[in-house]
Amino acid sequence: MSRGEVTTIGNVCSRFSSGKSILSTKINDKGLYPVFGGNGIRGYTDTYNFDGECAIIGRQGAYCGNVRYFSGKAYMTEHAIVACAKPEYSTGYLAYKLSLMNLGQYQGQSAQPGLSVNTLAKVSIDMPPIAFQEKAFNCIKKLDNKIENNNRINEELALIAKTIYDYWFLQYEFPNEEGKPYKSSGGKMVWNEELEKEIPEGWKDIRLKDVFSIVKGKIPSNLLDKQTEDSHPYITIDAINGEGYKFCSSNNMPYCNGETVMVMDGAASGDIYVGCCGVLGSTLAMMKSLRADISDSLIYQILMNYKKKYKKANTGSTIPHANRKYIEEMSIPLSSDMKMFSDIFDRIQKKIIQNQKENQELCKLRVFLLPLLMSRQVSFLNSSD
Repeated sequence: MSRGEVTTIGNVCSRFSSGKSILSTKINDKGLYPVFGGNGIRGYTDTYNFDGECAIIGRQGAYCGNVRYFSGKAYMTEHAIVACAKPEYSTGYLAYKLSLMNLGQYQGQSAQPGLSVNTLAKVSIDMPPIAFQEKAFNCIKKLDNKIENNNRINEELALIAKTIYDYWFLQYEFPNEEGKPYKSSGGKMVWNEELEKEIPEGWKDIRLKDVFSIVKGKIPSNLLDKQTEDSHPYITIDAINGEGYKFCSSNNMPYCNGETVMVMDGAASGDIYVGCCGVLGSTLAMMKSLRADISDSLIYQILMNYKKKYKKANTGSTIPHANRKYIEEMSIPLSSDMKMFSDIFDRIQKKIIQNQKENQELCKLRVFLLPLLMSRQVSFLNSSD
């Protein structure tokens, strides 16, 4: 393997500078181009000030020094440093290399964390021959592309599930005996006093406490940093958000096996997740189905539909808490037999969980490979680099 070049970040780059400010009124939830700030995407806008390939370094904010690779059109704000490599270097490799260099250590000593462009430009960096850079970048980028593709598929599947729920349970256009939309095909609707609206004949109002029971998590007495033969993942909100698992035994602890999980305490109170497997933490609760015809995936869709309503009933002035009593007493319209509906959502949710599990394995592989490639502890076959 031939030797690389030790130089500085500034010497590697054809551009190494911050973006420009943008009015907050021009940033929206949707738009043509992403807006990058100090902590990643701030939102979207209809104009762009960058077009190409770059590494984006968060210059200010809680995640000061974070690095991501980007290719395309975007608006880069003054809180983001744009790094574009010279032609003799790979911008993609540079981005991955910078992501491992803990750039946050170079922030200035002030109340607001911040990175100086001039200071970072002088930081030393080891760049191997361009052939190795390109191969290493392509290797990691393929993993990133697969992860991103799985995430896109899951977003589409989640949207499909929501659309089906809206169509069947809000518009009552579920398939009738002839496979036609129930309500628009003349299906009989009857007034329900409890719900104060018309629902399909044969349906009735049901309280959520008769659909599922809420099982609160606990604090374990034996947390471990590593998994053993008789331990299980300890599910917390941090673990769900990908910040690492701890482990514990399941003795006298509520064990979740794919049920819908709700955050009961904290800023995210009322948020729900599905597909978790392990011992349940104290700030979470799982919804255990009380009916054989109502699956975990259907419970998830029901709660997603009513989330805005029950989150408004959260209690607590300092620390929010999900209002368990309010949720249990909520009434919803359901058919006497929900198996057909559950089966549809089960198939969609099964694919989503498969993609999530595949991404977990891909992320583990990425974490293992990235430092090896960036430090050149591995080489490529049929290569002299």
